[in-house]
Amino acid sequence: MNEPEYIERVCIALKKVPKKNLLIIEMANRYLKDGVLDFTGLAEAQPEVNMAIAEAKMYGAHTMVAVDTLKRVQAIAEDA
Repeated sequence: MNEPEYIERVCIALKKVPKKNLLIIEMANRYLKDGVLDFTGLAEAQPEVNMAIAEAKMYGAHTMVAVDTLKRVQAIAEDA
């Protein structure tokens, strides 16, 4: 498979990735008051904070897998 074919396959795969709104971003916006985080509100929402952190870690890990895959595709293309 040549480089343009690899690039096309990657583009097709990336187009299938659904949009993701991370809870941690939504919570940061929700608990930001006048440019300062509302730590009391965040403390009261601790179970949701924990879930948001877990979600962000999982999403980050999956992103790193995708990055590693793209690096391997580039290495294969360079070796060919």
